[in-house]
Amino acid sequence: MKLTQGPLAAVALVMAFVSACGSSRESSDAGAAGAGGAGGAQAGGGAGGETATETDAGAGGNAGAAGNAGAAGNAGAGGNAGAGGGLSGALAAATVLDLDDVKTNPTPYEWFDFKPNVKKLILAGAPETQHVAILWYTTQDGGVGLHYHAKTESVYVIDGTQTDGKGTYPTGTVYFNPPGSGHQVTASTGFFLLAYAAPPDFVSTSLIQEYTPVRIDTTASDLTTAQAFQDTGQEGVRAFSPPLDGSGGLSATFLDIAASGTYVYTGNYLLVLRGTCAIEGLTLVPKRLVVGKGVIPQPYTIAAPAGAGCVALGVSFS
Repeated sequence: MKLTQGPLAAVALVMAFVSACGSSRESSDAGAAGAGGAGGAQAGGGAGGETATETDAGAGGNAGAAGNAGAAGNAGAGGNAGAGGGLSGALAAATVLDLDDVKTNPTPYEWFDFKPNVKKLILAGAPETQHVAILWYTTQDGGVGLHYHAKTESVYVIDGTQTDGKGTYPTGTVYFNPPGSGHQVTASTGFFLLAYAAPPDFVSTSLIQEYTPVRIDTTASDLTTAQAFQDTGQEGVRAFSPPLDGSGGLSATFLDIAASGTYVYTGNYLLVLRGTCAIEGLTLVPKRLVVGKGVIPQPYTIAAPAGAGCVALGVSFS
């Protein structure tokens, strides 16, 4: 499979997925609960070693990972990323996913039916506990009934639009609903990257309080100047953490890394938004996601190659 990035062609990443459960379950019970862990951004050392490119990552491997729908790691449409064992360390316990491939070629991935005309792909954790997932509204007017969020919910719009009582969120928007929030989703279509510090609750809707989501347009040209990015103490690295409720069990950090800058981010996923980011030595372009297979935050070294810069979003359970 080949992707086109402007005029340049790159060989797509082939994702390694490992089933987290051995037995088959119904979609509402799929997966195994994972243990939470402390997360957050922290400064760290250099990238180390030579930087691999997406072409170096390899295009081999057998399509299709077997296992339960909804279990961690069952997103599979490929074999091991990294020909010749090039991936190691934190990436050995992570999935490297091309979100453009998910939206254009969703069929090989192991979705389960979450709600009518809504499918879910579990990337880490399990549906009944904290988890990272992709939601796919398969119609032009998809929706999800009223539900309550006991903990923070993070939603990144991969492609499409999502609408609730607080507004409409287009492609490239990330928003965070605080603990005590709740909403009914209507008139929505496309693909969405979600992180739930607690699963959506369709029973306890009487607990929903008034709230204001934190909303950020990651496609805005002034993203790194309009938001309150600050120096991290690491040369060439600035960071911005949206003001999320500390009791919500989830944090987020935007990283703006100049050429040759290096940082260690501890979290559950890193999403490349702009430029070229080397994560654990693997060079990745926008819409590439590195997500841990478990729910305990892991450290990832992220750097901007010489002559380049990158912007990435990290999300972490806590």
